[in-house]
Amino acid sequence: MRKLVWLLIVLAVLWGAWWATATTQMQSTLTGLLDTRRAAGWEVTLKHISKAGFPLTLENRLSDLSVAAPARGLAFEAPQLDLSAPVWWPGDLSARASAANAALPAGALPLTLNMSDLRVDVELHPGSTLQLEALKVRSAYLEVNGPDGPLLEAEEPQMQVTQSSAAARDYDIALLPGGITPGPLLRKVLGEGAGQPGGQPILSARMAVTFARPLDRHSAMAGKLPQIDALTVENVDAAWGDVALAAEGALTFNAQGTPDGVLSLRVTNWSKLLDAGERAGFLPPSMRGQVNTMLRLLEARSGTPGGLDLDLLFADGQMTLAGIPLGPAPRLIQP
Repeated sequence: MRKLVWLLIVLAVLWGAWWATATTQMQSTLTGLLDTRRAAGWEVTLKHISKAGFPLTLENRLSDLSVAAPARGLAFEAPQLDLSAPVWWPGDLSARASAANAALPAGALPLTLNMSDLRVDVELHPGSTLQLEALKVRSAYLEVNGPDGPLLEAEEPQMQVTQSSAAARDYDIALLPGGITPGPLLRKVLGEGAGQPGGQPILSARMAVTFARPLDRHSAMAGKLPQIDALTVENVDAAWGDVALAAEGALTFNAQGTPDGVLSLRVTNWSKLLDAGERAGFLPPSMRGQVNTMLRLLEARSGTPGGLDLDLLFADGQMTLAGIPLGPAPRLIQP
């Protein structure tokens, strides 16, 4: 009996030592990542890191965290961010924040995201490179703001990234925003009547991405995604009332990020989208008649009343929509 007691005491001491070592290593890794961002010119502030979670969880609590790269338009801040992992494998990491803010560019449009009850779950493959196996980001509430005010609100939005079992460089990505409420600007552009017949707007996207190399600790340390070699759009669906957009197709990218391939687009009730483009200022009133005539010809070709079936072709650095030249194709620039 005495031997058993001593054995339990020794095991408890060893377990406590392992927990303390692993938690300290987790804290050291976090500090190293933040220092790497500082060295790369990012603005990083952190008030304090504390440890918790004994005996079954490794947990670091970051207080008043702020990370920003102004030149890229990227930023993230949270009053409190809790990072935790099971003591037996720190590679299954969860991050939680009751409130968080982020800024990111969407092309030339800067966006600000306000989130509540944010949770990020990361699964890493055991090994020296710690390849990303799965990533899930979800929030109880998301508010998206543009330069001119709120764009939309979403309840229970989530994003899932899963490494393919067939190839380490391939990842499946799903974007599921949940219940969406358009902001005043979108309602003004799309028109209040657009949302009446079909209720809440719908938005979803599923795609497969092939990177030049797997997402791993080297990508995290560099703070930059690897080059994207190929993109397969399984479906992108957006609808509000009786107005809908859908896209699918496949693109490849060269070393300069120039796309090659075809995206098939389907538009339902295109005339209402034309109205929205005019209200938003994208379509000058003087061009309305010309564009309307052209789209009616394309409608007749598709054979669907009120609908358009169009192919957006990328080739030799140029874009063509339904045979109409649109000029140089935009390059995919990695953040």
